[in-house]
Amino acid sequence: MSAESLVPHEAPPDLWEEASSCAGEEVVFIVGSPRSGTTWLQRLLASHPQVRTGQESHLFSHYLAPQLRTWQRAIDRTSDPAFEGRSGLGLAGYLEEAEFLNLLRLYVVMMMRAAGMRQGDRFLEKSPSHALVIPEIRTLLPRSKFIHLVRDPRDVVASLVAASQGWGKAWAPSDTGKAAGIWVKHVEAVREASGQMPAGTFVQVRYEDLSADPEGTLRSLTDFMGLAWSADQVSHAVEANRVGALKGGGGTPIPIFGHYQRVQGDTAVEPEGFVRKAKPGTGRKELSLGDKKRIRDEVYPTMKTFGYAWKLTDWV
Repeated sequence: MSAESLVPHEAPPDLWEEASSCAGEEVVFIVGSPRSGTTWLQRLLASHPQVRTGQESHLFSHYLAPQLRTWQRAIDRTSDPAFEGRSGLGLAGYLEEAEFLNLLRLYVVMMMRAAGMRQGDRFLEKSPSHALVIPEIRTLLPRSKFIHLVRDPRDVVASLVAASQGWGKAWAPSDTGKAAGIWVKHVEAVREASGQMPAGTFVQVRYEDLSADPEGTLRSLTDFMGLAWSADQVSHAVEANRVGALKGGGGTPIPIFGHYQRVQGDTAVEPEGFVRKAKPGTGRKELSLGDKKRIRDEVYPTMKTFGYAWKLTDWV
């Protein structure tokens, strides 16, 4: 295999320079627990003419964070005076750290190019699992921004359990206690990471507020992203992405690129049952008294931190 064959076919010669200078100013991550409405928010924001997006990449959680952690473990280990192993093992025996980080940033740059980024655009990446690797994201993209969408854990758990009975059976837990643990793990990871973020790079939105006032919430979020959006455009985005439209396979399309575009088509298709009961509070009505007790035991301190109350009437 020639060296030339290892270069993407249409990659311009400035690809490495672009990766070297990429700090993430134009990148916005939507994070949160699975089944918190992150896909709905993505479709709403993707309606903006200056937002480029795509299907969940899991770029950091599945690909880059493990590499970053492996690099750091190796550096920490060999920097320890007590280390008596062989020297020069691992990629650090070939690359400087800046070179290694730039190699990882190439993924980000190539994703944005695939999405057709133009001057002034924002790249919106939505993978709920990125909630768990925000420190690693900020290592590579220190100027990127984060939108945390948080939803009442009882509705999240009901949605996770429902997914476990159908399209999400490969990953969603059927046990309410374990489902509640997923919510806690994700929202706590975001809460901890947000405390280290510079002002203007993090915003938290409650699903219930998005549902009650989608137009106002979207205007606030596009301001956060540094984009202008007219009232008519916002109203059109909300109307196009109502639950009825989404259940019918409509809504703002989420494009697919690369290998999957060739074998699966140009836009993402969600499975039957992916869109459920969007109205806040309806999912929790499916839970039994025992389910609610297991959830409360798992989430109560955390849900209070995020402003969710557990009223006496919630047990009924």
